Amino acid sequence: MMTRTELTLLVPEIIVVAVAAAILLVSVVSKRDNRWLTLMLGIAGALAAGAFSLQYLDIDPTPIFSGQLTIDRFTVFLRLVFLLVAVATLVLTVDQLERIPFAEFAATVLFSTVGMMLLAGATDLIMIFIAVELMAIPVYVLTAFTRFRRISTEAAIKYFTLGAFATAVLAYGMAWTYGLTGQTGLKAIADSLPAIVDAPDIEVLLALGLVLVGMAFKVAVVPFHVWSPDAYDGAPTPVSAFMSVGPKIGAMAMLVRMVGMAFEPVSANIQVLLYVLAAASIIGGNIWAVQQSNIKRMLAYSSIAHSGYMLAGIAAATVAGADDRPFYTLLYYGVAYALMNIGAFAVVFVMEKRTDSVEISAFRGLAQTSWMPAVMMTIFMLSLLGMPPLAGFFGKLFIIQALVGADLGWLAVILVVGSVVSAYYYLRVVVYMFMRNPEEGAGRRRSKTPTRWPRSALQPELEGLR
Repeated sequence: MMTRTELTLLVPEIIVVAVAAAILLVSVVSKRDNRWLTLMLGIAGALAAGAFSLQYLDIDPTPIFSGQLTIDRFTVFLRLVFLLVAVATLVLTVDQLERIPFAEFAATVLFSTVGMMLLAGATDLIMIFIAVELMAIPVYVLTAFTRFRRISTEAAIKYFTLGAFATAVLAYGMAWTYGLTGQTGLKAIADSLPAIVDAPDIEVLLALGLVLVGMAFKVAVVPFHVWSPDAYDGAPTPVSAFMSVGPKIGAMAMLVRMVGMAFEPVSANIQVLLYVLAAASIIGGNIWAVQQSNIKRMLAYSSIAHSGYMLAGIAAATVAGADDRPFYTLLYYGVAYALMNIGAFAVVFVMEKRTDSVEISAFRGLAQTSWMPAVMMTIFMLSLLGMPPLAGFFGKLFIIQALVGADLGWLAVILVVGSVVSAYYYLRVVVYMFMRNPEEGAGRRRSKTPTRWPRSALQPELEGLR
């Protein structure tokens, strides 16, 4: 039976859901598009949920709802991160995307945020699956919010199709795990696995592989990354910022719970796969990013490389004798990455509004015309690169230290080499801003490119909006 204490610990999620519902109700009652009122409601709800969460920042692990959720410092910390990401997305969008219904957009962002908050504390397979879907389905909708753009609709269809496939794989792996252990709680699964692992067979390895593959799709690591560049490029830029940070960190939190709790007895079988996925993501993400002239696609491949960096931290934690420092390192890196990536996408959005282009040529001579966006973009690019003394440097440094401490020096070398390769495409943006002169016609408007912004696709929706 649900107790008052359990409800109290779940108040932050309840507040966010209530605010999202209130925003929808206001939009129905009001005849106007009250964007700023919607923004104020969203910010107030996030602040209230964050303030309530802060009082439990030092809480000992407390299972609630028969162990389906666990409220601990890990959960509370990630709650605050997700609320920050949601507020940043709403602020970035409120006065920019005039053609979309902002109230519905804000409510969809908040519903996805609730899924992330639940996923951070989920310690039961059923709750994990529910939280994953609550997080992912609103993002599919957000990707297609600018439905008058063909590229946005195509991106949403691709994202939804591959996301549904990944969900099916994850659900099948969870069902197989339940069939082997008879348990859905992560700790109960860990207690049941040793008897099976004494004589590991194909069923155990298959269940483990299916779950990890499903999670790899959600995290967007190589070779399960194919949806990421198209989704980032086709989605509205604020949505690209949101999906590059929130769902990725949420999926990483799910991976930490699964690896650190449910599959801890079979960590020896997981280690090799984590090493391979981390190395492949670091190498592949950086190499593909070098080839991009579209800055949104470049940041998409860059995010794949950063997924590899974070996955390397999780891999270090699976080594026998490792302490909890790699997990705390992952938390720091997640916050730093969230700030860096949202900031970079914010500047990209500013330039997209000015030039109607997301090509790198749109940044040509930016420092001569608008020095503030140029300076901010330089800071974000250098931080993503890992240049001292910025936050990205310490994030990578802590992961390298964790890898060296776990005798994974070869993976640390790959991380360093990948960072060196990333210097090309990050510093390329800085060169365009400070060392190139503005040219007439640079950053050509997308509406002049029929293959990307066909007028025939825009006209029906624009007529309807009028």
